[in-house]
Amino acid sequence: MDFHLVNLDCPACGSAMAAGPNDILFLCAHCGSGAVLGDTGLDKVDSTALMPAPGRRAMLWRPGWSVEADVVVDDRRGFKGRVTPGWSGRRQFIIPAFPLALEDLTLLAGALSSAADTTGEVPKEPCLGGTLDLADTLVFIRYLIMGTEITKPDDLASVNIEISPISHRIVALPFEHADGRLRCAVTGTVVRGE
Repeated sequence: MDFHLVNLDCPACGSAMAAGPNDILFLCAHCGSGAVLGDTGLDKVDSTALMPAPGRRAMLWRPGWSVEADVVVDDRRGFKGRVTPGWSGRRQFIIPAFPLALEDLTLLAGALSSAADTTGEVPKEPCLGGTLDLADTLVFIRYLIMGTEITKPDDLASVNIEISPISHRIVALPFEHADGRLRCAVTGTVVRGE
C-alpha cells in the first residue's frame, strides 16, 4: 500500500487549513478560498457563503455544494404505458456536504435549494466536515428530482432525468445550535448531528 502525504495549505494564500479525518472539501479561514482534495493535492474551487435570514445568526459553519444545472425530465411513463408531460429548465441546488442522515440531508437540501439566494463572502471561521464529493452530489441531485417526480399523482413507472451541470462552488452554510441539533440559519430547518 502506498501512502501519499498531502500538504493542506490553501492553494490561494498558502495558509494552513484545518481538517477532520475524512474531509475532502476545504474553505480557508484566512482568505475564504475553496479547495477539493484531488489525486495530487488540493485543487482550488470557487467558493461563496449563504447569509443567515433576518433575525438569525451563524453560530457555526458547515460546507456544502452550490450547483447550477440544466435539468430535463422527459419520457415519463405511467404503469399502463401512458406518457405524461415532463419539464426542463435551469435549477440551482444547494446540497450540504457534511455527514447527515439521508432523511435530514433530503429535508435540508430541499429547503436550501428552494430558499437560498443571498450569498456573501466566506466567513473567516472554521468550516469543517466536507465529506461529499461533486460526483456524489450530482447523484444526490438526481435522487432529489426523482423524489419529486414520484410524488406526482400519475402512477409513475419510469422517467428519464438528465442533469447537465453549468457551474459549481463550495458554499459555507450557516447554522445555529438547537438543543443538541443544528438549525439552518437560512431556512430554520432543524437536523440531527453536530
